[in-house]
Amino acid sequence: MRKFIAVSTQEDKKSIWKGHFGVSPIYSIFDSDGKLIEQRKNPYAGGGKHHDDPDLIVNFLSDVKTFIAKNMGQKSRERLIKKLGIESVLVDEGDIYDAINYYIEAKKNIDVFEECHDKYEEWFDKNKAVYESELKMLEGLIPKDKKGIEIGVGSGRFAYPLGIKDGVEPSREMAKIAIERGINVHYGFAEKLPLKDNEYDYALIAVTICFVKDAMKALKEINRILKPNGEVIVAIVDKDSRIGKEYLNKKEKGKFYKNVNFFSTEEIKDMLKQSGFSIKAVKQTLFGDSIKTIDRAQEPKDGYGEGGFVAVVGVKNG
Repeated sequence: MRKFIAVSTQEDKKSIWKGHFGVSPIYSIFDSDGKLIEQRKNPYAGGGKHHDDPDLIVNFLSDVKTFIAKNMGQKSRERLIKKLGIESVLVDEGDIYDAINYYIEAKKNIDVFEECHDKYEEWFDKNKAVYESELKMLEGLIPKDKKGIEIGVGSGRFAYPLGIKDGVEPSREMAKIAIERGINVHYGFAEKLPLKDNEYDYALIAVTICFVKDAMKALKEINRILKPNGEVIVAIVDKDSRIGKEYLNKKEKGKFYKNVNFFSTEEIKDMLKQSGFSIKAVKQTLFGDSIKTIDRAQEPKDGYGEGGFVAVVGVKNG
């Protein structure tokens, strides 16, 4: 039974291997709580020959369900996820214990969506006017006829109607729904995107930023994958708004928001500037004291301070 996590490890038995996962000298095997079980020597490593056959490694690590590495071949990674059913996670951490702790903490929010994806879908059906208001605002900000991607695509509820073809998503259950909606989904975390530099004209990150473990790192990663002068649209529930305060109350009670970190518009603007973006525009919608009172689609307005749902558009510098 596959239940463990394997971290690619250098010969010192404590540092992350910098090369591809399949040629790691050692695999550090952890349980789901982050406890080190053992460290196994890779029989396929060494010899001065590049080797990254995912089938061999999967058979060797027959009790492992998740691979964590600094680098992994794109074709190997796709085969692991789509054909062999093995999760693969890319990290920046240099220490194996930092890497496993990052994964376990980040996965807390993912597990909620794995368990409650049906409830997530139901929310959009029950709150149609809210959903339509959000879509109307975002539709006016999405660049036309450009190559885009949604980071944290979820079930494709935003990407699909907005015409975004690609997405990144760490939840398998959510990704399945997005794929059914025709989205090309890359499995991964926002803080270490499995994408090439300068690949997209724009990126949307709708609400997702409050669920990521390191928001600043995620924005820097988005900057990396955007072409020069590419745009990022960061949509949030503004914690300083009346509706934002309603969501903060849910944080104490609800399963979905237990581990999230809500932001204000000012905080998002500051983080974008620190991540290499200039602010192009700010839009808002969802006006009122509660989403429960919204019974028809609202028209968006410029700026922020009134609406509960705010989008900040940043342009990549240089």
